[in-house]
Amino acid sequence: MAIGKFQVPAAASTPVDRLRESLDRAERLVANLHGAGPGILELLHQFDRIADLLVEFEATGTDVRAERVRFESVQRQLQRQQRRFLSEAGAAFREERSAAQPDRARWWWFVDEAVAEQRKRQLRRGLSWGLVLVFVCAAAWLVYDRYIAPPPEVRRAFQLSTAGEGLVQEGDLRAALVEFEAAAALTPDDPLLWIWQGVIHSKLDEPDDAREAFDTARSLYETDVDFLLNRGLTYIQVGDADAVGADVEQILAMDPQSASAYYLRSSVALERGDFAAAVDDLERAAELAQEAGDTQLEATARVQRAMVMQMWTAQQPTLTPE
Repeated sequence: MAIGKFQVPAAASTPVDRLRESLDRAERLVANLHGAGPGILELLHQFDRIADLLVEFEATGTDVRAERVRFESVQRQLQRQQRRFLSEAGAAFREERSAAQPDRARWWWFVDEAVAEQRKRQLRRGLSWGLVLVFVCAAAWLVYDRYIAPPPEVRRAFQLSTAGEGLVQEGDLRAALVEFEAAAALTPDDPLLWIWQGVIHSKLDEPDDAREAFDTARSLYETDVDFLLNRGLTYIQVGDADAVGADVEQILAMDPQSASAYYLRSSVALERGDFAAAVDDLERAAELAQEAGDTQLEATARVQRAMVMQMWTAQQPTLTPE
């Protein structure tokens, strides 16, 4: 059977044998990605064939549970090696997808989008941690007080907040909230713990609780700008671009020369796929940081700008001569 430029063998003794034959072939292909080149695109067609056959057999009551497990396993293997797959397939991947016109439910035809989203999340985390690093370096006394010689309750609160952030990344906001509440009970003067509670309540559509937590956090900062910067930084970590953007606009209304605000705003542009705006904001952040003598933020903004430029370039379609 011919599909696109690839031949998918169909000769087997029984219908189920055809399914197993395709599974065998898919397992060999995914195990030998390195050096496969564009020929690895056969794997996508094998996946299509396996998916079709499984649906067909399951509809008729044929027991293919073992084959379903094998298919799920080989899919996971591809998911772990998506970048290698794209590297091997090269420009031929998009050409083959255009020819195949696959249903979007078949994720294996859209691994480039998944990889792009992974890179965006990594860069978003890099942006947030870059700003965290700047804030930490600007308050070295806090580092000493909290991390070098902290009392037991501070150590425990740190452990709880770290667990809470991990749960946020896993998507379990309710469980994360419990951790941040426990941490705040131990160190109630830590404004970031209240910000986290407010952000989570906001995401859980609990506006009154969010407002109360944010009011507590705001009272613990010296300025509204400090509060908004830290809240925006936290919103980045839950991917809420609209909330970050709203906080940034408030900051710029109060302090138009805030390098940190432009740095933060770049994450909003990046989340929305506007690479040009992200680059512009990072360049502006670097310029303002340089004028203010903030060498740490200037360096961080320039490094992040280079990373965004690299990602932006990777997103551009490759033009081939006719």
